[in-house]
Amino acid sequence: MLTERALRVLEAHVFLADPVADARAFLFEMLDPTPDRGDMLYRYEHSLRVAAIGRAIARAEGLPEEPLVLACLLHDIGYRDSLALDEYSRHHLIGAEIAREYLAKAGYDAALSREIVLGVERHCLTDSLPADMTVFQTTVRDSDDIDRCGPIRTAMLLGRCVDEKTDAQILAACEEAVARTKRFAALPRGTATARRLIDERCEKRVSLLEELAAQARMA
Repeated sequence: MLTERALRVLEAHVFLADPVADARAFLFEMLDPTPDRGDMLYRYEHSLRVAAIGRAIARAEGLPEEPLVLACLLHDIGYRDSLALDEYSRHHLIGAEIAREYLAKAGYDAALSREIVLGVERHCLTDSLPADMTVFQTTVRDSDDIDRCGPIRTAMLLGRCVDEKTDAQILAACEEAVARTKRFAALPRGTATARRLIDERCEKRVSLLEELAAQARMA
C-alpha cells in the first residue's frame, strides 16, 4: 500500500513527454529535498549518478537503454516514505510499489514496466540472487553498487575511518573497511562492464585504505 503522501504526489504529478526527464522530475517530487533534508538531496543526486552508470552499461552491453535508465532513476524512490514509516530496510519494496503505480499511470510499456519494478525491488540483493533475476535487473543493482564504491562514498568512508580516532582505532577501522570492500568486490555481477567498473573502484578504495593504515602504523 502506498502512503497518503505518495498518492498525493502521484495525483499532482504532471507528466512530461520524455520518459527519462519525467522520471527525473517525479523522483525529485517524491524525495522532496527541502532545505532541512539534505539527505534527500544526496539521495536524488546519487540516483542521477546511478542512472548515468546504468546508461553507460546499457550502451556497452547492448541492454535496453531507456528502461534501464528509468529503473536506475527510480531505484531509491521509496527512500523518503520508508524513513517516514521507520522502515528503511523496506525502501526497495516501497519504491517498487511507487514505481509500479507511476509507470502504470504514465502508460509505459507493460513488459518493460515489470522489469523496471523488479529491478527496483531487487536492487538491494547481494550474493543470494534469485534464479530468475535477469541481466537487466542485476544491472540496476550493479549500477547502484558502482556508485556506492565510487569516489564520493569512498571519501565518506575514509572520513569515518579517521575522524578524531587514535592510530590504533584508525588501523582497526581501515582493516575492517578493506575486508568489507573485498567482500563487496567479490559479489556476482551481471555484465563484464559492471565487473570492470566495480573492480576499478574497489581497488582504488582498498589502496587508499591501505595507505591510511600504513601511516597509522608509523606512530
